[in-house]
Amino acid sequence: MSKQNDIKLVLKGNRHPMSFQENIKLLAMELAKQTEQKLSSAQRCRHVIIQAIKQSLLVPGQRLIEADLCAALSVSRTPLREALAALRADGVIEADGQTMRVRTLHWRDINDLYDMRSLLEGAAAKYAARHAGKAEKQVLQSLTHTEETLITKTASPRALAEHNRQFHHAIMQSARNDFLRESLEKLAHLFILIGDTAYQLKDRQSAAHDQHKAIYEAIERGDEAAAQKAMEDHLQDALAARLRLLSQDQDVKA
Repeated sequence: MSKQNDIKLVLKGNRHPMSFQENIKLLAMELAKQTEQKLSSAQRCRHVIIQAIKQSLLVPGQRLIEADLCAALSVSRTPLREALAALRADGVIEADGQTMRVRTLHWRDINDLYDMRSLLEGAAAKYAARHAGKAEKQVLQSLTHTEETLITKTASPRALAEHNRQFHHAIMQSARNDFLRESLEKLAHLFILIGDTAYQLKDRQSAAHDQHKAIYEAIERGDEAAAQKAMEDHLQDALAARLRLLSQDQDVKA
């Protein structure tokens, strides 16, 4: 859904665990290398915090300590607070008295989040079936074939999740509706709070591929109703897999 690619930490030759501030500094340096456009201090802080949540350096419920973040990001409190205000508006962090914490999503929240995603992405698939041109359909076909290859070669869950992001992003672009795109991109910010990808579940990998293929085929033949239904069914299945993964995780913690 989101266009922002993950920045992966490479800790080669590191014999000792890195501190939180060291990890944040490394993320900031990697962001600077990989980002072409010049970001303001507040934008840079926001992107680094999002990446820190994605990589579990910051976890749901964790308190955000301004002094630590300012030191790690080499910024004053003003741009940091601007970044935190933007993240709060996105729903990624929440106020807890005088402090801020990474938002915790509960079972009901995740159901509601997938319901909204199903509504929006169902519409995106419908509009893609209506508007996608030859080149866009070729991109979706290529992504579908590549996914099958990745599964055959036992690609990592992270690699499959990234490819899944590309597939859904291609459909969003093919829908050619800027308001829908903006809504989906905002929703994508909340999905970083859910945790590990459901592609860890082996049966989810082949099921998701079959569903992606059905979505692509409906878009290819211009069948709006079928494309919308295939996407909605796909995301309901994704929700079931996600809740199953969360249940397994809770069983381990219990």
